[in-house]
Amino acid sequence: MNKTLIAIATTLSIFAAGAAQAQVGKAAAEASDAAEHKIEEKRADDKAKKSGPVGKAVNNVKSDYHKSRSKNSADKAKQSLKNSTD
Repeated sequence: MNKTLIAIATTLSIFAAGAAQAQVGKAAAEASDAAEHKIEEKRADDKAKKSGPVGKAVNNVKSDYHKSRSKNSADKAKQSLKNSTD
């Protein structure tokens, strides 16, 4: 009986550790996405400064898109880290 309980407890702890590690991996991926979007946002801002009126409008839209995606990815990364500790 004791061996069965120990086996069940060990299995459950391994699953919990695996889930936490997966959440940390997900957080790292989301943080990477946030950084990539931030880079693209800066590129679009730079191109907007160098462009004419139409190019400026297009690049400002791109910049806004990447800014929102970066914030969304950063929020997801924070939530994944929070979930890994719960």
